[in-house]
Amino acid sequence: MSRFALVLTLASFTALAPAAPIPRAVSDKEQLAALWGTTEGQGEFELKGKQLTLRSPLQPAAGLIKSASPSVPRAFRTVTGDFEAVAKLIDAAPPNKEARHHDSWPGTRAGIFVSGDNHAIELHLYQYHSKVNGQPRAELTRTLWIDTWYPQGGSGSSLKKPEDGKSIYLKLARKGKDVTAAYSFDGTEWANARVPRADMQFPDEVKVGVYLAPSTYQLASATFDSFVVNKPKDEKKK
Repeated sequence: MSRFALVLTLASFTALAPAAPIPRAVSDKEQLAALWGTTEGQGEFELKGKQLTLRSPLQPAAGLIKSASPSVPRAFRTVTGDFEAVAKLIDAAPPNKEARHHDSWPGTRAGIFVSGDNHAIELHLYQYHSKVNGQPRAELTRTLWIDTWYPQGGSGSSLKKPEDGKSIYLKLARKGKDVTAAYSFDGTEWANARVPRADMQFPDEVKVGVYLAPSTYQLASATFDSFVVNKPKDEKKK
């Protein structure tokens, strides 16, 4: 075979070889689901890189996090058995003290939750304007807060006042029947948060995620930088 004929043969073989498939573009909805799980509630979910911003509509959140169909904008994963969930809250818009509201005072809550079978724990940044003689105070109160909800009602308590401009890491973990909560300002050193009600009875399958809950008739927003759900470290080593 001549050299010229060999070149033609190789060229023909190359032309007949199948082309590599073009990767399918991942939609924003698919990327949101991959990074943050299922979205639910009224409002907007904006993904920039890996950061998720939740925006509520011009109305308060109706119902509690434990509700079957809450209007609270939230993103969550369904988890079975033991877990460790960490969310990083990097920003949350404070409420307008003059805004019309349905709660005791103008406020917003943004953080992490676990819910199932009419039980829930919320660990969040709570920002609000308390009232004096029925009038909202100019001073904004910012505090880390933990709430528990159960069929008979709910209870909560303030944990710590965070510094302005600092990200907040929020953690919920379950081992057996016990659910614990913790917070950090650097993602390394953690402080335990006492759960107000110790006998929370969660089912084996629960929802774990991040949320935004305003009490005002105004636009509200909160931005989370990451949300990770894993099995407890000692269990992963087995």
